[in-house]
Amino acid sequence: MSGRPTVAVLFGGRSSEHGVSCVTAGGVLGALDRERWDVIAVGITRDGRWTLQSDDPARWRIVDG
Repeated sequence: MSGRPTVAVLFGGRSSEHGVSCVTAGGVLGALDRERWDVIAVGITRDGRWTLQSDDPARWRIVDG
């Protein structure tokens, strides 16, 4: 444990705004100060599955399954 607070960023989901949510989460993750926060990125597929993701949006793969 780093001793820093942990923040979870959830994104995606079943709605028609799935893509918008992913883009917004990428912006949030880019703005978080990693020296101050530990970050957990949780993607939600269009079919509702929750998946742990990299905190680097360029590596995300949120697919239906």
